[in-house]
Amino acid sequence: GSRRVFVIDHVDRANDQAANSLLKTLEEPPPHLILIMTAENAYDLLPTIRSRAVLFQFAPLSREEMATFVGARALDQPERRMALAAGSPGLAISLDLEDYDKRRAAMLVLLKVAAGAAPFSAWVPVSEAIGRTKSEKLELHLKVLYELLRDLLLLCQGSGEIRNFDIRGDLDALAGKIAFAWIRKAVAQVDEIARLMRRNIQKSIALDALIAHLRAA
Repeated sequence: GSRRVFVIDHVDRANDQAANSLLKTLEEPPPHLILIMTAENAYDLLPTIRSRAVLFQFAPLSREEMATFVGARALDQPERRMALAAGSPGLAISLDLEDYDKRRAAMLVLLKVAAGAAPFSAWVPVSEAIGRTKSEKLELHLKVLYELLRDLLLLCQGSGEIRNFDIRGDLDALAGKIAFAWIRKAVAQVDEIARLMRRNIQKSIALDALIAHLRAA
């Protein structure tokens, strides 16, 4: 009872104003205060915040450890959960596969249209549906998009296990139509959208622009 502990989850998502406010506390913390912060990428934090914190890296669990974990909890579709969780037991439990599949279907259409493997008209109803779902965050679609781009890269290079193995046929066909330079450009464009999310950009407009840039490539 002599200390107060606060957990700040995903501190790497904080905007500049919030990060600078937190920095004031980190510079001169009271002796009774302990702050525990989580971040997917510590290098998205201000250097001044990193320099005032003790860094703990949590490595992903091995496939054997994940298999034991998933089996002990009798989770449905264990192979898919292990592949998509990438060594994170918490994600293996919390992952809603039905919602994930809906987002993946939308992002797969996006990639097909962006690569010229499908006409732009195939994307229009998907874009409209995404625009209507105000509660659906753009970040969730971008995470799925990153996963698909990762799998396409592995298929293009001919090495590594893909995470979306249940749609390998679609991914193989798409990988045959693109090159490494295209994937690199796609990742750069998605990175840019991720940076602009803090400005409350519109989901459908951002994704439409992504397709336009990649079709031009």
